[in-house]
Amino acid sequence: MADNFKDWLDELKAKINIVDVVESYVTLNRKGGKYWACCPFHHEKTPSFSVDEAGMYYCFGCHKGGDAISFVQEAEHTDFMGAVTILAARVGMSVPEFSKKGESAGVSKRKRDRLYDLMRAAASFYHASLMGAAGKRALDYLDDRGISRATVTAFGLGFAPQNGLIDHLREKGFGNSEMLDAGVAGESKSGRIYDVLGGRLIVPIINNLRQVIAFGGRVLEKGEQPKYRNTKETVIFDKSRELFGQHTIKKAMIEGAVDSVIMVEGYMDVISLYQAGIKNCMASMGTALTAQQARLLKRYADKVYISYDGDAAGQKATMRGLDILYGEGLSVKVVSVPGGKDPDEFVREFGKRGYMDLLAQAKPLFEYKLDKLAEGFDLKSAEDRGKYAVEAVKILYELKNPAQVEAYMDYISQKADIPKPVLTRQYAQGAEAEAKPIPKLELTRKSGRYYSAVRYILYALFAGEEGAEEVGLAQYLTDEEHKAIYVEYERIKSLREPNLDDLQALEENYAEVEEIFREGKRVTSEQAPKVFADCVASLEKEKSRREIARLTEQIDKEKDPVARDLLLAQYAELTAKNRK
Repeated sequence: MADNFKDWLDELKAKINIVDVVESYVTLNRKGGKYWACCPFHHEKTPSFSVDEAGMYYCFGCHKGGDAISFVQEAEHTDFMGAVTILAARVGMSVPEFSKKGESAGVSKRKRDRLYDLMRAAASFYHASLMGAAGKRALDYLDDRGISRATVTAFGLGFAPQNGLIDHLREKGFGNSEMLDAGVAGESKSGRIYDVLGGRLIVPIINNLRQVIAFGGRVLEKGEQPKYRNTKETVIFDKSRELFGQHTIKKAMIEGAVDSVIMVEGYMDVISLYQAGIKNCMASMGTALTAQQARLLKRYADKVYISYDGDAAGQKATMRGLDILYGEGLSVKVVSVPGGKDPDEFVREFGKRGYMDLLAQAKPLFEYKLDKLAEGFDLKSAEDRGKYAVEAVKILYELKNPAQVEAYMDYISQKADIPKPVLTRQYAQGAEAEAKPIPKLELTRKSGRYYSAVRYILYALFAGEEGAEEVGLAQYLTDEEHKAIYVEYERIKSLREPNLDDLQALEENYAEVEEIFREGKRVTSEQAPKVFADCVASLEKEKSRREIARLTEQIDKEKDPVARDLLLAQYAELTAKNRK
């Protein structure tokens, strides 16, 4: 066994034959001391991709080249360690975790490997249940949606009989704590272990190494809520860093040239589009797109169509994702799905051709932004045309290319019916506009101690942390999503004890749930008492600050000297308290 990672990596490279590796992806022909093929990374008819036995590859067409590790990175759309893991498995080596912390890293790896084994066993059980007598209702549901058996197999779809999984995993040697850690099980107040997705259609979430890392569950009965539920985030599943559909899009890329990715919201969007023959799709699993997901997308293609649901929530999600994708250097177009439909509904009604027509009509990012902005103005009114032009020109400051700015000046001029030289002068006054940039719609992240405190206390409430109830959180809330989540907490509490699964189930409707989980998970059990106390102090301070602002406004308006003195006394007391 090598003593450090470099030695281990050298051992791995010595065992790898690059010709064998490449030939598992494309057919190679020996010619003139090298092996040749049509490049797997771009479409070509004449082979320009070469491999030599010295361990290197190079394409004279797209100019990509490197060793076996970089080849697997490109072919599998993974990072360095992902490629190393794939190659190690080929030659029968396991990837160790070298660490100065002794055994802790090894234990961590053993735990992850154990969770991967458990998730694989769970996926097999769910799939077998779907194809057996227990899954008839779920299969009928899939048949009604036109999902074929081939598609069921491609996505490993399954069904969760009530608590059948728990007994199955116990028979396989997995304990209750492992099921809880993997997120497939929950624990009732009485200590009973149950399948958190029982009674649902199961969709495995598979990473780019083809490992099952989580599950999504969809209800089969109309009106049942929540409609979708994911297993919780674990040491092998971080929702903000994963995309659904990676294993199918990789297969599509191997089978033919794919130059773009269609980003949708949900599992069934990906599955229905795949069923229709549109296989270059991935989903952000119903959450706001993150920078990590955008970087993951970029491994697959530089061009992205964002095709979220046509309803109001889907349009908000679209706006949140656009700037993130553009910021990562991706070429972005926006697909508008008419009638408030989601891509799943649309493609089932109008088929592949209908959806491809939508793709053909997709708008470039900034054209979409300018058109969405225009929806808020009456462009038949001279006043509104002027207001629109001012705000539209501000959007152009986000552009990185002067030629694009020039082109969109023409676009705004035509739309607002305002001469281009006027817009150019408006743009030239941009020093002030840049100093006070227009906020990006739906993208501004609420930050600061107050928001962190609210999120942590909300997390503590659902987690059943001692003392969370006594805070009286309702009196401190100002954000509408936080208020709505707290109302949901109170509703569930009136029926039974709330838990983190209930919080996770709210993620479909509230983007803040992701931030709440992030805030709660960053705190260790040792840190919790101090963090809790700090949060309560932050809430009190913010409440006092708002009260001071209210008093200040009253003092300014108060004409009666006696009443004004009383208000000033209250003001002095509050400011003194707030300084402590």
